[in-house]
Amino acid sequence: MTNDRQHSAPQPIPQHVTSERLVIRPTTRADAPYLRQWWNNPAIMGPSGSGDGMQNYDETDMDNWFCRHVDGRTEARHFVICLRDADETPIGEFYIACDDRPGCVTFSIAIGETTLWGQGFATEAVLAYADAVFKSGCCGALRLDVPVSNERALHMAQSLGFQVEHVWANGLKRTMILTRDALELRRASLHERS
Repeated sequence: MTNDRQHSAPQPIPQHVTSERLVIRPTTRADAPYLRQWWNNPAIMGPSGSGDGMQNYDETDMDNWFCRHVDGRTEARHFVICLRDADETPIGEFYIACDDRPGCVTFSIAIGETTLWGQGFATEAVLAYADAVFKSGCCGALRLDVPVSNERALHMAQSLGFQVEHVWANGLKRTMILTRDALELRRASLHERS
């Protein structure tokens, strides 16, 4: 028996995404000082579920991380969120993980510049990247693991149309899912209100 169905190769994840105020681009070694500062700050890493932060990343740790996750890759999985200004000032990070479920990617996000918290940058970054992912056809859903203690992240995810897919067995995190259809429904309901 032959299979006449054509199997297309998965589309690569978007590598450069822009929005009104942001640029999401692949991480480079020039970003190391920003990442190191953010990763060593428990105020930034704690809400992501990293406990008291990764802390004590030194130059050797950063070099090792870049060797494992950035150097020599043809397709980036770690991105820096930058202001859309002349210097493309880094303000946060965006990480895409491969997901073993077909048609889906899991991601994490952190705005590392705490002075910019509460100004909608994370929401804008997630929305811009979701639009790019769905438009590219590389997947039909995004997943985000959110600590139940991070009320800001839960609110942001729900405001974009993410729904709780399941609660972790230990009760500490919720896996939230956003499909293309859920995002469009959320946009339509927001449009009706305005």
